[in-house]
Amino acid sequence: MFVLCCDIKIGDKRFSAVNDVSVRRSVYQLGATAIIKLPVTSILRQTDGKAVTRVETAQAVAVGDPVEIRLGYNGRLFTEFRGYVKALNLATPLEIVCEDELWQCRRRNITNSGTVTLADLLQRCGLTVGYAETLTLRNYAVPDKPVSSVLADLTKRYGLSVFFDLNGRVYACRPEKVTGDVVKYELRRNVINDDDLQYLDRSSMKVQIKAVCFKKDGTQIEAKKGPDGGTGRTLYFYDVEDIEELAVLAQNELERETADGYDGCITTFLEPYAAPAMVAEIIDPVYAVRSGRYYITSVETTFGNGGGRRKVEIGTAV
Repeated sequence: MFVLCCDIKIGDKRFSAVNDVSVRRSVYQLGATAIIKLPVTSILRQTDGKAVTRVETAQAVAVGDPVEIRLGYNGRLFTEFRGYVKALNLATPLEIVCEDELWQCRRRNITNSGTVTLADLLQRCGLTVGYAETLTLRNYAVPDKPVSSVLADLTKRYGLSVFFDLNGRVYACRPEKVTGDVVKYELRRNVINDDDLQYLDRSSMKVQIKAVCFKKDGTQIEAKKGPDGGTGRTLYFYDVEDIEELAVLAQNELERETADGYDGCITTFLEPYAAPAMVAEIIDPVYAVRSGRYYITSVETTFGNGGGRRKVEIGTAV
């Protein structure tokens, strides 16, 4: 028997029961978000386990309080989110809106002028770097802007995926450069719903890949593969030195984009655990030829009276 359980810390308060929790994390989303719904009044417990008087929850929680959300079954808890309280919606139940390390980035400004490497810029932003592409930003001017604006500009100007892990480390790279553990899914066994998952025959698809590379010195080169008039996709690279190598990478990406495979989402229970940047091994016991491994791009986790669920979005095959 699986019994839902949670351990949610907000500031120095701890909650072992909630109305509802939702967490969304993605390698294509600058900040992870969470919404916690709590009763308007609660009996709060101190860390020593002693109950305190019943209080209004909104008075016990403040914007900026650190947040940690752990969810699971039968005492087996997985950390789903770490961040800060961003806002309180005084509804019934109370909604606590949370954001990960990006919340701190909104409150801190940076000024920069001249040429700087990507890693150095992130460190100047006061961030701990998990991984950054080897990239030189030529004449990169920042006139006293919030760090969050700088990160958003990096995604737009250089095509970087910028996201944080649960320890607050920042990643600025092609997302496939960061690959986690493998999680196994067997359709019709540990997958609740696969209605949003499609196996596509892409042999007749017309796709054109535009590969853009920002070289280490900050200059830019481009290569295209695929027929004109096809569905266009622009992909970014950061460690290619010549146009010939970039053309080969563009061809490889074209072959991946036009290969048969799954596209979409699956819905699962809280176990097995899954997070963005992990690899989903999808097993189809009926159509074995369709089995394969895919990069997980986003995970939306929900928890409440209706149970615990993960909506796992898969990307390209790996």
